Amino acid sequence: MTRPVSDMKRDADGKLIEFGEFPVLETKRLILRKMALDDDEFYLKNFSDSTTVDLTGFEPPKDLDAAREELREYCIDNFTNNTGIRWGVTVKGRPELIGTLGFYKWDKRNHSVEIGYDLLQEHRRRGIMKEAMTAMLDFLFGTMGLNRVYALIDPRNAASANLLIGLGFTKEGEFRESTYFRGKYLSDVVFAVLAREWKGK
Repeated sequence: MTRPVSDMKRDADGKLIEFGEFPVLETKRLILRKMALDDDEFYLKNFSDSTTVDLTGFEPPKDLDAAREELREYCIDNFTNNTGIRWGVTVKGRPELIGTLGFYKWDKRNHSVEIGYDLLQEHRRRGIMKEAMTAMLDFLFGTMGLNRVYALIDPRNAASANLLIGLGFTKEGEFRESTYFRGKYLSDVVFAVLAREWKGK
């Protein structure tokens, strides 16, 4: 469920091109909300987790100040600049964040986006991210009118691949050794789902 959002702007084809208010999403167990600078301690913890760092190819923030700057750049400014959204994942009745998900590289001409997602270790393997992703994909294909949603993941990340496949994504190929991280070249596997393939879960 998407809480009412006002002042959305659409192009001649009815595709969303600009947001008004931040779209809060709600599921049976979760609230996907706007992130703020006071989420910096969560951000530092979440993106310092070695299991996340190793599979994303991004170094963790050095300290709380660095976490706050990354939080601003990747989770707040993208909405302000109308280039994407990063939702904070919370369990209903509990304000603290347990993960994030969102989209970026919003191609408004071709109606596609790249997505990313992460979850604290203690909340994994409970169906939480699938529930959150379903709400986000309903929003992307329904409210925004997108045609293609894709994700790039590390080929070692079996849990993420299984999540995407379970949501109806198709493996399209691999960007071989496309990222240089800690002295090694890492590859990315491309998964995508199209609007006509998405039926909700």
